[in-house]
Amino acid sequence: MNQPTTQELAAWRSSIINNQAWRLAVKVIVNCPRRGWQGCLADGSWKIGLPEPASDNRANDALLKWLAKELTCPVERLKISSGRTNRRKIVSYII
Repeated sequence: MNQPTTQELAAWRSSIINNQAWRLAVKVIVNCPRRGWQGCLADGSWKIGLPEPASDNRANDALLKWLAKELTCPVERLKISSGRTNRRKIVSYII
């Protein structure tokens, strides 16, 4: 599976609409030629490719902006709650 199912995206968006907090485990692939979902890992976390480098927090900022656009939520509501300097991160939707 290369990207979340329609049901998974709908569940995340529903949580946003209903103002419910949630967390998403991701593994970021920086300097990737293709931005977006790259697949799901065995542990349930999602691989997300970003063309930005990891330096100067650029990949973290790009990740939050891209996720906000994908999930149609304000970027200010998304926060990297774990793994800021690691490839594996936990992104939280904060209320």
